[in-house]
Amino acid sequence: MDKQGFTPQLRGTLFSALTGRGGDVSGRSDADVRGMLLAIGGPANTKSGINLTAVAAELGVSRRTAERWVTNASQRIRLRGNNLAKVVARSRQAATTKAGRRRAMAAARQGSRTRYGSKLSVTGQQGPLRSGTAYRRRRKITLDLTPEATEEMLSAYEDGGDKGYMAWLEGYASENYLDDWGFDSITDVAVDDPRSGL
Repeated sequence: MDKQGFTPQLRGTLFSALTGRGGDVSGRSDADVRGMLLAIGGPANTKSGINLTAVAAELGVSRRTAERWVTNASQRIRLRGNNLAKVVARSRQAATTKAGRRRAMAAARQGSRTRYGSKLSVTGQQGPLRSGTAYRRRRKITLDLTPEATEEMLSAYEDGGDKGYMAWLEGYASENYLDDWGFDSITDVAVDDPRSGL
């Protein structure tokens, strides 16, 4: 995949699929506040659905302040100034820095993926190269990953972000799906439990 393929949309797609966290990591100041707070703190079984204790710790504010931001977000009252800049930066860094990805991936590493492996589905402009001709078109492929391969995938993303993940994916698909398989663009990635039958 060339450099133009690394977009905020791809960043969000990979972040959601690999961390299971969701949220908005686009780095846009007009992004959804709830989505950015979810990216920062992760999900929780609470009224807001967001781990506001983690949000508060990450942003250096009180939990009450984090609660107010979530409430305001649902009322379409926007954050402004330094608070907005801090939320935008931290949400983006959840996907663009190694430390941010490590924190976001902690829960993903404790789930069933590390015991049972995963079923990886990738949709986008992809295909093999044959005799100098690219047989690439929009399609979806599904790869069954062992627990070891799943850990390699998660580590590639944690260590190298989008580029690290794409390098791993192209190498893995070429070795385990079809020689010379490559990706021009990706529109969707799903990482499912292999026992789900999906």
